Amino acid sequence: MPMTVVARGPSLGDQVYAFVRDRIVGGFYRPGQIINESELATQLAVSRTPVSNALIMLKERGLVEGRQGRLAVPRLAIKDVRDLYRCRAAFDGLATRLAAEHATVRDLEALADDLAVWDGGDGESVDQTQALWVADLSFHARIYEMSDNHHLVRFAQIAADIVAVYRHSTIRQLRTGSDGPAPRTAADVAGEHRRIYEALVARDADAAERAACRHIENVIAHLDTLVVVSSIGDDEPAPPTTASSS
Repeated sequence: MPMTVVARGPSLGDQVYAFVRDRIVGGFYRPGQIINESELATQLAVSRTPVSNALIMLKERGLVEGRQGRLAVPRLAIKDVRDLYRCRAAFDGLATRLAAEHATVRDLEALADDLAVWDGGDGESVDQTQALWVADLSFHARIYEMSDNHHLVRFAQIAADIVAVYRHSTIRQLRTGSDGPAPRTAADVAGEHRRIYEALVARDADAAERAACRHIENVIAHLDTLVVVSSIGDDEPAPPTTASSS
């Protein structure tokens, strides 16, 4: 009897998840914005079941939160972002150590391409800002992939999604500077990335781990100088005591 091949594709729930996730990560849905299940089902011309399933997955990943019986895009406070970056300090260090052991020549060439974007841009235009942001995402995601550890990769994906809206604000901060004594610049980030890259090229796992941890520590050290969008139309001034892209 001939084998029957069943065409498989993303379920409706997966498609709805991807749609909403992209809108949250891309900043179309703002922090604090309510996501109405019925309206979303109507908009996508699907039943409420796949929408409900998608929102459950998004909630599990921290991309939506419950609020008075409804679901909304989370408001990220400075503490939320700082706590997440503290986790990243540990995971980035481990991922970069492993990457030093597993990196191929092609991997390192791809990282060099990401670095070139930072070296050639100062974020003075919208296009440059977007290019720096994408290059930063690519640089760190690539290192996690190079670690050859799928658990680390999964963490990196979740962490990047949670702080996506926040990252839009931090890249703008790189361009405009801050009123603090030591504003963080695109050149600072480029230099930190280059130190990570050079350690990887040298296959020096200890130096790579140290450079990755120091990079994230510098992000944490700058978190409190920023303004983070906390709700629709509102800005939350950071307490006086910060981040930039990473």
